[in-house]
Amino acid sequence: MKKIFPIILTALSLTLVACGTGEKDKGEAVATVNGSSIALKEFQKEVSTVQKRDLSLKLTEEALEHQLHTVIDRKLMVQEAVKKGLSQDEKFLDTLKEFWEQTLIRELVNSKSREWSERLFVTDEEVKAHYKRIGTRLFLRLVDAENKEKAGEAKAALASGSFDHAEAVGPLLIEDARLANPLYSAFDLSEGETAVLQGRDDFLVVRVIKKERIPAPPLTTVYADIKESLLEQKKEKALEDWLEELKGTAKIEINKETLKKVK
Repeated sequence: MKKIFPIILTALSLTLVACGTGEKDKGEAVATVNGSSIALKEFQKEVSTVQKRDLSLKLTEEALEHQLHTVIDRKLMVQEAVKKGLSQDEKFLDTLKEFWEQTLIRELVNSKSREWSERLFVTDEEVKAHYKRIGTRLFLRLVDAENKEKAGEAKAALASGSFDHAEAVGPLLIEDARLANPLYSAFDLSEGETAVLQGRDDFLVVRVIKKERIPAPPLTTVYADIKESLLEQKKEKALEDWLEELKGTAKIEINKETLKKVK
């Protein structure tokens, strides 16, 4: 990607330069500005976008001319920016790089989300199980352990009633713990139970101090919302799992000495 990005930046810069130097676009032009054309096809896309934002917009001759002049104004400003050399300004290029990366990542996530939508689903049993968790409020003691051995030691301590190094957590609602969060499983524990919940990089040792029932709306009124929420959470978890798998196959080198210089 490091090699590709400068090429894309150059291409984008050349596009800006073309706007300012009179290089003509392909296809029929609806107008030209200092020799630089506004393609009919591009203007049609512009009008379509405006229509989607304002459904009450009527495409009268006056409205089309108004929108065309908006595009002309924008092109004039781009041309002036290029003349001043702003298209090569470091701050501008950094902004362009950030926008490009964010857009590319968004498109990738959307693509993966569509892919997962074809194989991910939520069952009736999952909805009902989640509904039971909605009517629950937890009070926990929590220890964050970096490995399995320390998690075992922390579990033994919590089970014996030793809370010296445990964090008090609560009241905890299911809305505070999504599927990807290990604490989601804590809602399935009984009061007084101690368990080790495995996270992505560590272990959470929890003891349920108190488990209370709280009022919940009728299942029929929240069924659809729960199902939609669980599906989105499954997509989030699938994304995290996929990213972890991607990192596992990537060659990543971290220079810890250089990292210290950031402070």
